[in-house]
Amino acid sequence: MDPALTWTLIAALSLLFAASAAMKFADVGQFAAAVENYRILPPALAAATAWMIPALEALAAAGLLLPAARGGAAWLAAALLALFTAAIAINLARGRRDIDCGCFGAALRQQLSGWLVARNAVLLLAVAVAALPAHPRALGAVDLVTITFGAATLATLYASMNYLAASVPWIRELKSIHA
Repeated sequence: MDPALTWTLIAALSLLFAASAAMKFADVGQFAAAVENYRILPPALAAATAWMIPALEALAAAGLLLPAARGGAAWLAAALLALFTAAIAINLARGRRDIDCGCFGAALRQQLSGWLVARNAVLLLAVAVAALPAHPRALGAVDLVTITFGAATLATLYASMNYLAASVPWIRELKSIHA
């Protein structure tokens, strides 16, 4: 794979995990409530888990940017995504759709849905692709511009899709009011 494409994907994933960690750290108490609301862990572990998850996300974000740590960071990112997806799927199977996923802390509240499972599957695929070895070639100035704008575009598209998905309950409510 071309290294510019690899770095674009790595930068976007790193940005995603860093933003997710930062938003959770911004209100750890609220994130702990979201973790507890999944009803998978004993309540006593929710607070510790609410600190551990964003710390691991931040570690994955940093590690993805370091070529020597990329393999381990990709495994960590994949494990986190698999864990999040399993927790969402368990609650969907229980019929619990009306809880906050906690994905981005208090910044973006999203109800559980199949969309989150599909989104995480795409992210898992992106992590796997980012972990593949890149074709060895030197990156030039044009590549750096491409990587920067490519990663920014991917991050913007990701954020847009999440905000649209988070808006679905409000849109349904507005439709029922104006119907």
